[in-house]
Amino acid sequence: MDLRTQPRKMPFTEEQMKQVFDTSIIDFALSNRLQLEKGDHATMHVKGLPDGCGGLYLFNHGRGYYWFAKETKGNILDFAMDYFELSTKTQAIEMILGCRAHDYSEDYARLNFTPSEKPPRGELVLPPKDKNFSRTIAYLTGTRGIDKEIVYAMIDEGKVYGARTQIKKDGQTYSFHNCAFVGYDEAGKPRYCALRAPSANSSFRQDVENSDKTYGFCMEGKSNRVYAFEAAIDAMSHACLCKLHGIDWREDHRVAEGCLSDKALYRYLQRHPEINEIVFCYDNDMDGKLKDGTPHNHGQVQAELSAETFADLGYKTMIQTPVGKDFNQDLIAYRGLLVQEAIPEEMER
Repeated sequence: MDLRTQPRKMPFTEEQMKQVFDTSIIDFALSNRLQLEKGDHATMHVKGLPDGCGGLYLFNHGRGYYWFAKETKGNILDFAMDYFELSTKTQAIEMILGCRAHDYSEDYARLNFTPSEKPPRGELVLPPKDKNFSRTIAYLTGTRGIDKEIVYAMIDEGKVYGARTQIKKDGQTYSFHNCAFVGYDEAGKPRYCALRAPSANSSFRQDVENSDKTYGFCMEGKSNRVYAFEAAIDAMSHACLCKLHGIDWREDHRVAEGCLSDKALYRYLQRHPEINEIVFCYDNDMDGKLKDGTPHNHGQVQAELSAETFADLGYKTMIQTPVGKDFNQDLIAYRGLLVQEAIPEEMER
C-alpha cells in the first residue's frame, strides 16, 4: 500500500501542509518577535527567555530546534506547540499558516510572516574539465576506497569529473585540479556543482557560484527507497559498501544534500513519486559541540528531525547511522578489515 494514500488526519490540504514544512523556523520565530542571536555555525540562539528556560536553539537551515532546558526538539510544528504552549497540531498549523483549518481558499498573502526575499540566482557555469580525470579517479578509488565501477559510472553520467579551476591572487593566476560533483534538473541541465580537493591532506571544499542546493548530487535507482546523505562521497561510499556485501548498489536511490538540509531530497521526491521509504544517513558527529561547549551530534539530531518531518508527510522513515563519522570512514575501515583477513590466508600459502 502506498503510504501517501492513507486518509489525512488533519483538515488541511496537501498544499497547505507543504507550505507549513517549507516555512523556516527562523522566519516564523522572527515574525513572532522572538529575539535571536548567533549560536554556533549551525544554529541561532533565542535570547531573553526566563531563568530556567534557556538553551533554545534554532537550526540555521530552518527545519528544526533543540531546547536544552526542556530537553525537547522537533520540526516547526513541535516548535510552535512547545514555545507557544499550543495543545494540538491543528492550532500550530493555523498559527504558521495564518488561517483557520477550513479556510482552504485563503490567500497566502494573509500569512503572519514575510520570509526574506533572495535576489534571482545567476546562471551556473561549470568549471572546465581537466585534460584527464586521473587525479580524481585516483583520489576516489585510492584515497577514498570507492569501487572503480561506481566511480566510472558517475563519470559516464557526467556527475563526477576532474575540474581545472583558477584563482587570481596578487596579480598571479594559480591553477588547481579539483573533483567536481554535479547535480542536474529535470531537463538534464547542470544546476549544482560542489568542488573538493583530491587530497586527504586538504580541507578545500566549495560550491561553484550560483549552485542551487535543491538539485543535489543524485544516484538514480529503481526501487521505492531513497538514502539521504550530506555529501556525494558518502553516497558513493554507501553504494560501495552495499556492493561489497553482495547488494545491488544500483537498486536504491541516493541523494546528497551538500550540507545538513532536506531541500535536495524534497525536490528528488517530487521527481520520483514512486518512492515511499526514506533512510537518513547523515554524519555521526560524536565530538560535535554547540557554541557553549554542550555536546551536540549535529548529523544525528538532524536525522531525527528529518525522519519526523517526512513521517508527518506520509513516508516510511528510517535512520542508518555510520559506525564512524561518516560512511566513507566506514568504507575505509571495512576495506582495512578485508586486508587483515586476507593476510593470514596468504601466509598459509
